[in-house]
Amino acid sequence: MRPLKWLVRMIVRLVAIILLIPILGFAYGWLTTADQPPAPRSQAAPAAIAAQLREGIPGYQRPEESTFLTYPEWAIVYAARDYAAFVAGRSESDFPYVAYIGRFWQDYAIVVRATAGYPFNAQNHLMLVVIGTSHTIEHGLQWAWENTIGRLTEWSADGGKTAQDVYLAATAAEYAAFLDQVPWYRFPYARKRAELWRIPVAEGRAGIRAWERRLAFGLSYTIKQAYADLIASGLEATSEAAQSQIYVWAQGPVTDAIRGEPDTALEREFDADGTVFVTKRYQAFTELLPRLVDKGLRFVEIGGNQNVLLTVLSTEPPMTPPGVRQLFSHALPADPSRLRTGFIVPVSSLHEVLPMLDSRGDRLEHVYDY
Repeated sequence: MRPLKWLVRMIVRLVAIILLIPILGFAYGWLTTADQPPAPRSQAAPAAIAAQLREGIPGYQRPEESTFLTYPEWAIVYAARDYAAFVAGRSESDFPYVAYIGRFWQDYAIVVRATAGYPFNAQNHLMLVVIGTSHTIEHGLQWAWENTIGRLTEWSADGGKTAQDVYLAATAAEYAAFLDQVPWYRFPYARKRAELWRIPVAEGRAGIRAWERRLAFGLSYTIKQAYADLIASGLEATSEAAQSQIYVWAQGPVTDAIRGEPDTALEREFDADGTVFVTKRYQAFTELLPRLVDKGLRFVEIGGNQNVLLTVLSTEPPMTPPGVRQLFSHALPADPSRLRTGFIVPVSSLHEVLPMLDSRGDRLEHVYDY
């Protein structure tokens, strides 16, 4: 019975640690970020048309608090991008894993404060707790490994990059790009593991590093594939697929502006009051908006809302445009010379704000589309 009791105790302790991660993480984020007033609520668009759209188009209205609550999820995507850029030319052991753990929980605390005036969105919060816990465990384990065994095998290879290192860096870049439009659990981890193991092992001491990369990342990909399959199966069984499109109410030459844009189509026309079109969400939407502004469009509602969060990247603290509120600004952990700044922007001002930010050299990173 002793082995069974030992196993039960270990399982209980492991579960307790996992449950403590989001509690301690959020406490850290809350205590290390400044208090601030909640984000402003939407201002009403023309009431009759707004009501018609909400009643007549399923999925037109999306919860406005999600523009804030999706930001920490994208922060994990940015961590993957930063990791890919970092390991392309530098050591995996030097990546600031712990800083990215802390950054996630700080981002979560910021958006919790920002959404204090909105209804509690249990689905968004549950998702953030789950992915934040996974992010913490993954980065914590990788930090521990890379700064012990990883450093030893790196030394055995005289600090050089093996073919396995090069492949893993390329895979990291592929993964980061994949996340722009597709959930992480759709990534082909099993195929990447098989490809990694087909790469020949170098001779001499570099072979130690090659075998360590094979074993460590092979195991990591195996665990991720199993976890991804579990998540995908659970989502298919218990929830609807994420809505991949969003409705935009705009004024100006909408028909001409969206002509030729992929996955974009007219939905309703209201003459002088504007036109509603439907288009693709996520990074594709962020890339679409500046093109439409350049073609003369002004926006009334996005996803049935009149306020939206966006982030920009810059090398200097950006100026806050008139009528816009800065929600946060921080240096990137892997590249402190660059800043990420979040702005709460009225949808009706996007046609002025986006060109203004661009003219100052601030690069639009993402518009968080609910």
